[in-house]
Amino acid sequence: MLRRLVLALILTIVGFLPVAARADDIAATARGVVRVVTIAMVDDRVEGFGHGSGFAVAPNRIVTNAHVVELAERYPDNVVVGVVPSEGSKSYQGRVIAYDSRRDLALIEVSEAKLPPVALFTGPVTEGDQVIALGYPGNVDLATAQSAADYIRPLSPVRSQGVASGRRTLTGIEVLLHTASIARGNSGGPLLDPCGRVIGVNSALTRADDGDSTFGFAIADTELMAFLRAAKQPYASIGSPCTSIEERLREDSAADARAVADAAAARREAANA
Repeated sequence: MLRRLVLALILTIVGFLPVAARADDIAATARGVVRVVTIAMVDDRVEGFGHGSGFAVAPNRIVTNAHVVELAERYPDNVVVGVVPSEGSKSYQGRVIAYDSRRDLALIEVSEAKLPPVALFTGPVTEGDQVIALGYPGNVDLATAQSAADYIRPLSPVRSQGVASGRRTLTGIEVLLHTASIARGNSGGPLLDPCGRVIGVNSALTRADDGDSTFGFAIADTELMAFLRAAKQPYASIGSPCTSIEERLREDSAADARAVADAAAARREAANA
């Protein structure tokens, strides 16, 4: 009975209205970012609860970290996987269809969902480039959640900004080191360029002992694409340099200002003539 109640709570959430997103590249990508929830059941009792983040690479396929859904992979009959979109009024039950513990990546299928897929960036990422993390940090949830239901209610992801700090190797896997603020719960969420294209999957962060600065680790784009190819999962990719909406608006504004100035100068010249 309790298992059915938990499933019902995950699958039907009503009365929640989506919040209008800001019109920029990151907000557009955020529509494809989800919260991934795992609920462990033993003899119809809830014995464990965890959550992370993920993003859609197809309308019904979600990428997340392997460690987020590890229990579901090990005990599929006892662990429920829930996928909570960033907007709308429903959450969905999913199942793990690809799992790579070495790369710390997993693929979840959600049969009923129709999420907007994100695009992967295949161009170079260099040190100092601006990066943005999207996801559901647990420390924010602890500060703001009023009940367990808040973890399975559609809510826009938290964004944070930093810079790329180079590529490293972590447990034999290529990762991107960055300074965007992440916390537990961001695991599996995307690391983006300013145009909202995925350049990595947030997976871990350094400890901040004795006032040390905190750095995030994202599974690199190369590892992500290799994982998707192995899973035979098609994905959208873009390799052209980034010109964000904000930059295009600034360029259009500057062009408009130049046009106004040129027109004024032409009128002055005509008057003098």
